[in-house]
Amino acid sequence: MDDLDRFVDANESYNNIPKRSHLWAYFKEFWLAIVTCLACVLAIVQGSCIKLNLDKETGVPLLMLPANFFLRHVRGFVVLFIIFSAATKTALLFETKRSTVKRKILFHYFLNTSLTLFVSFVAAYLIIMRRDSSSQTKFFAKFVNESYRPLTNFVRFFRGLAIHDIPGNIITTRVENYNELGAQKLEGGLGDGYNAPGFVVFGAFLACSTYFLGKDGEILRNLMQLIHRSMLAVYWILLCYSPLALYFAGIVQYDLVQQEGMLGFLSLRYLLLLACVCLVTLLQIFILLPFLHFCRTRKFGYEVISRLFAIMPNAFVGGSSVRMVEKTKMYLKSKRFSVESVDTYLNYCTLINGSGIASGFVINAIFSLKLYDADFDWAVIFKIVLTGLLVSLAVPEFIQGYMFGIIFFLNTSMINPDFIVLILLVDWLMDRFRVVANVVADALTVDYIESISKSSTATTQSL
Repeated sequence: MDDLDRFVDANESYNNIPKRSHLWAYFKEFWLAIVTCLACVLAIVQGSCIKLNLDKETGVPLLMLPANFFLRHVRGFVVLFIIFSAATKTALLFETKRSTVKRKILFHYFLNTSLTLFVSFVAAYLIIMRRDSSSQTKFFAKFVNESYRPLTNFVRFFRGLAIHDIPGNIITTRVENYNELGAQKLEGGLGDGYNAPGFVVFGAFLACSTYFLGKDGEILRNLMQLIHRSMLAVYWILLCYSPLALYFAGIVQYDLVQQEGMLGFLSLRYLLLLACVCLVTLLQIFILLPFLHFCRTRKFGYEVISRLFAIMPNAFVGGSSVRMVEKTKMYLKSKRFSVESVDTYLNYCTLINGSGIASGFVINAIFSLKLYDADFDWAVIFKIVLTGLLVSLAVPEFIQGYMFGIIFFLNTSMINPDFIVLILLVDWLMDRFRVVANVVADALTVDYIESISKSSTATTQSL
């Protein structure tokens, strides 16, 4: 009877959630991304109307001062944020009471993150184009011409992929290209990307060491959480400054791109980046997650995914994943999921679900390296994979992780057209796909927990 009352309450609570987002509420949620977008559009319009023809030795450094001021603080902030984020999240994992069910959940989420990272790496490496048009390792981009319009290139790219590359060439000529993957060394290193695993490990070690200090360790853990929350406020302060920095950077970079004649090529890269993110998300929702669900429950879980269709629009435009946790709780209860399983394990699932962070990190790391025509040796591949796994464990889900891929893996000036567009995509579009995939993963995990509970109950009754 109590369970029925809880279901009725949850159903009424979910029905009270507004299904249509008003314009003002939408602006309040995404005002920073909207203002940043307007600043970049204004820079592009101004650059189109007024040709500056900046000198790279004097004019460019002068106009880039506000952008460089923003960049230096962001780079130093991210290093500290990763350390304290890893410490806080590791402390939260140790604070939760360990059980057999939680160990199984942790293992499945780690497996999901690893497979998603592998799919993201392959998709990004094969789809995202390199800057050097004479490169032999462009893979499926041989039908792309920089003189065409971006939309025409986009259509020709996927038509060539479907008609020519996959059926006829993937076994023959592609083998030689795959062998070239580890043939060339990367020059100049990966910037802070080589140090990122050290930041994560140091933060985790800091959290683990507090459990040997008794009551003083508890005080230290609370202090780390306080610093981490304070750094979230600093994060938003830096982002509030970003429209001004990106306005000046947009003026400079749009002028340079026009001088180099690379506007159509970069526009195509943005389209391919979005296609890569959408492809990885769809593969994760409809193939990868059902396959893992079948391995643990002998059911693909498509009926669970179909029951989530009503909340998908809300997840896509519903703000941060912190608020989506409560909405997902009410929704799953209203769909007759076990109230006890939802209340007990959903917060834990959200805490350890880092597949979206790992996917975004890897995609943007490859995006950044290909921007400067840097090929990959096996040490670089291992570094990207290892860093993606560690960042997925360290970075909490309510902070966008895609920016970290850019910041860690660029060792030159990061204020460029790709960085400007990625800031916009990070704060909204790419993050939205990640939230949708996380809601599906968490719902399938709750269904898995219910199956464990039902099987244990049946075993007890039979005994």
